[in-house]
Amino acid sequence: MKRFLCTVALSLSLSLVFSISFPVGGDYAFRLTNPELLTSAGSSAGGGFYTSGPSSIVNNPALTASEQRIMLNLGYTALFGPQNTEAFGSGAQIALLIPSRWGVFTGILDGIFCDVGKLEYGNLLNLQGGFSKDITDRLYAGFAFSAGTRWASRTDWHLAVNMGLVYHWGNLSFLKDVRIAGALTGLGKPYEIGMPSIATPKVGVAGTLFSVSNDNVAAGFSADLSFPMFSNLVVDAGLQLRIAKFITIKSSWQFDARDTSNKNYNLMPSVGLTVRFGINTKENQFMLNNGWQQSEITVSGAWQKLYQDITAFSAGAAINLGLKDTEAPKIQLWGE
Repeated sequence: MKRFLCTVALSLSLSLVFSISFPVGGDYAFRLTNPELLTSAGSSAGGGFYTSGPSSIVNNPALTASEQRIMLNLGYTALFGPQNTEAFGSGAQIALLIPSRWGVFTGILDGIFCDVGKLEYGNLLNLQGGFSKDITDRLYAGFAFSAGTRWASRTDWHLAVNMGLVYHWGNLSFLKDVRIAGALTGLGKPYEIGMPSIATPKVGVAGTLFSVSNDNVAAGFSADLSFPMFSNLVVDAGLQLRIAKFITIKSSWQFDARDTSNKNYNLMPSVGLTVRFGINTKENQFMLNNGWQQSEITVSGAWQKLYQDITAFSAGAAINLGLKDTEAPKIQLWGE
């Protein structure tokens, strides 16, 4: 009887997997809402230089655990169809990150409005909320929920839970700041078109390849393997080059076994540029009262050719209120 029930369960699972008509690139559609996500290579370990922000919970909810500052993130992507057509789509995102003594809270509202070429997603609005915390100096953990609605020929909804871990290994041979991560996303109900997959386990590694001239020039890498619905293999790889500590050139590449087997090739890498600069608002009393008189703004742009007939142009900005606290706590004994 046990063997019979197991056989029935396996047969039903396999029939579900093969009966779903997965949309092209559906598991990673929400990367199209932000240039940082478009060039992040889906890194569950934070990329070559461990850059995290509210949008990072799309890749791994644990990545934000070390953030100390309130952050606001805005992104927009324009999707152009083949030449001589009027096809046009959009992806947009607004996100907020708030650190606290209990952990880091994150919220994201993003939308995709796209029926361009092979990207047949319809109209989607998605809300994500996340919480992350540093368990130790080296180990971060986090979880998030995702809920959304889709309307095309009919209305549909989605609800899922995501979770992840990041471990800071340290230096390993010539590699610096090596990180190992794992995530499990999409645990819940997907949209009827099969996105995102019901469950997607992911493992990744990232670190710095080299740095020269007092870290004014450095290169980092990331590599991830994910298995959407345990029925597909996706390989993500990314390279980053940082110049003068405030300019970063990024590129990412993805191989999706299911899309490739269906002759939906997307082998062109994405390329992007990020520039970070400081702002001074000492004249603003509100900013001064909150300790935000010195803050940082990061602006990003990205480009990618998708599936041979769609071009994505993406732009975004992130505001970090205040500066990072880099001083160790001072301990004073009684009587001193």
